[in-house]
Amino acid sequence: MQQDKTEDRYSRETLLPMNTLYDHEHCLTQEDVDAANALVRHIERTRNPLVPQVGDRVRYTTRHGDFHGNALIEAVREDGMRSICLCPYVPFVWATADGIGCSVSGGPFTAVMPQELKPSGAMPGDFCAWGHCGACGNGVVRFCAEVPLWEFREGDPLYGDFSTEKWRKISLYKDTENLHGNLYRGDCISFRTEEEFRRFLSDCEGTVFAAPNPKSVIVWGYRDEQVALPRTEWKALDVPVTERRIYNTLQPVKLVKDHGRHTAVCYFVRPEDDISQPQDMTLEELIYEESCPTSKVTV
Repeated sequence: MQQDKTEDRYSRETLLPMNTLYDHEHCLTQEDVDAANALVRHIERTRNPLVPQVGDRVRYTTRHGDFHGNALIEAVREDGMRSICLCPYVPFVWATADGIGCSVSGGPFTAVMPQELKPSGAMPGDFCAWGHCGACGNGVVRFCAEVPLWEFREGDPLYGDFSTEKWRKISLYKDTENLHGNLYRGDCISFRTEEEFRRFLSDCEGTVFAAPNPKSVIVWGYRDEQVALPRTEWKALDVPVTERRIYNTLQPVKLVKDHGRHTAVCYFVRPEDDISQPQDMTLEELIYEESCPTSKVTV
């Protein structure tokens, strides 16, 4: 992890892509490049693969299953606990005798004892520091340095091994009075009937958990990908036809599950190449048509 003292990580050409706005307003100079290289060397030289330090990154999973792959150790508290920012902006750093100091925006913040953080390799970490113009608008220079990566999972998980690292998490409110036309609704997703909801659970291999709010549920399932195809390519897929609400309209789709990625890929026909040709073809007629022997592409 430690960089050769004589080796520079950056030239002006390689540092410029990370600092185009700075270069436009202040002009990226060799002084800036030298300062960035000096900080990179200092950061990497002061890392300890056995001791979590300020600037290291953490793969952090909350008991609610929320995964944060770039959490930042931003300070060491007086009691020795590591203060961690789960969703940090690029941290502003400066050199200290035994490492770096750090100032970061973002959140939320939490704290963990260092012995609870388990080594998980290394990763490039983003940092920034004032450029040659000093403290001024858009006056920071960004750079990367390799830092240790740690792993931490909060105890007493609410949803077993489910986490947003590999699964989709959906919070749904159940409106039993159906005042707004949807039985279930959440962020950018809704289901008008229980049948629609159960079909979705089948499509995404969903598991339902009770939520803290008795009128809500938490669903863990496969991530959803939507792929628009020309009608001819869609028809060639050797996959059963089902229904999915796209553009707020139930449409015939073909669903392919990628179990390795926990992803359900939904293939539908581009709106400008509407599959319902002729226009009065029902879903049942379409399923019958698709079941007839034709040239198919197996997925």
